[in-house]
Amino acid sequence: MARLIGADEPAKSEKRTTTADRPEGLARDVAAIKVGDCLLGYKAVQRRMRTSRWNHFRGRMREIEKLIRHRHGDIVPEADDALIYVEVIAGLALVEFKEEFVDVVLGWSARWLPWARKAEIEDVIYERTKLRFSDLSADALGHALHVSYTERSALDIRTIGAFDVPKRKRAKLQKEKRQQRDRSRKEEQRRAAGALSRADYLANSLSTARPWEAFGISRRTWERRGKPMPDPATISDCDPISLAA
Repeated sequence: MARLIGADEPAKSEKRTTTADRPEGLARDVAAIKVGDCLLGYKAVQRRMRTSRWNHFRGRMREIEKLIRHRHGDIVPEADDALIYVEVIAGLALVEFKEEFVDVVLGWSARWLPWARKAEIEDVIYERTKLRFSDLSADALGHALHVSYTERSALDIRTIGAFDVPKRKRAKLQKEKRQQRDRSRKEEQRRAAGALSRADYLANSLSTARPWEAFGISRRTWERRGKPMPDPATISDCDPISLAA
């Protein structure tokens, strides 16, 4: 039985064509056009689509490149331990791309270690294939790349650990930083609302001024008498030793 074609079928077909011709990464949305509270109509707009789920390899690779730029600049200089970056990238690419990881490592090495011979890179790749097929942990990367906690914090690195501070201690330090940020934010909110700081409060508090001592009476007696305030000249002329006696 043939499918019935409704009146809105051309519109649906046109919508599918528009979706197919849409640039990758963009989505179509509808926005209202208003002047004050008056609705004039609607218009179709394009917005950025949300990216796909977090890619661990790409994220770690970007942070390794950030580390390289911080330490060396645009390329890794020729040195005895320079190929450690290739070893790490090869280990990460092997897990992500399986048998296609060779081209990824060769291309990445040509960008960041242009002086390295292809035979050297291929030796690193071959040695990597003989190791167990699993991803490197954050702390393993931190030790391999000799990333300190100070360097990690300065560069805002999240997916690579530190050789001098273990994961548990990093979590504790991160929690303390978060708590300190929360306290600072709440303090700023209280100041914006007009609340006095602790120092200002103590400077103006009765416990600090102790006005009852100017009358030579106790605080309870001073409160019963209606909390009279002494003349400032009287306070300055008072002898604290005699008042204490």
